[in-house]
Amino acid sequence: MALPIEVERTGPAIRAALLEFSPDEVPDFDAEFHTALAEADDDFDLSRIDRVIGRWWRVVHLRLNPVSEQERAVADRAAVAMPEGALRRGDGGQVPHP
Repeated sequence: MALPIEVERTGPAIRAALLEFSPDEVPDFDAEFHTALAEADDDFDLSRIDRVIGRWWRVVHLRLNPVSEQERAVADRAAVAMPEGALRRGDGGQVPHP
């Protein structure tokens, strides 16, 4: 099994990886990043930038390290085995049991 390809969790590293491996997504990254920067300029809240970086960092990792058929099969089996809503909190903050 090959080692996963790593990308730094920075705007420049994410953008460079997108340019190389998924250039069609660069305009979406740029737009989201610039919007977050503009909003941060207004209120000094950097959490939006962090969310954009985090989301696109995960996207880049999926583009560079696609899920294998075996991993997809495990996830599909888990999704079938877990009833919808199984992770929702029930009355009193308790997690319902299947």
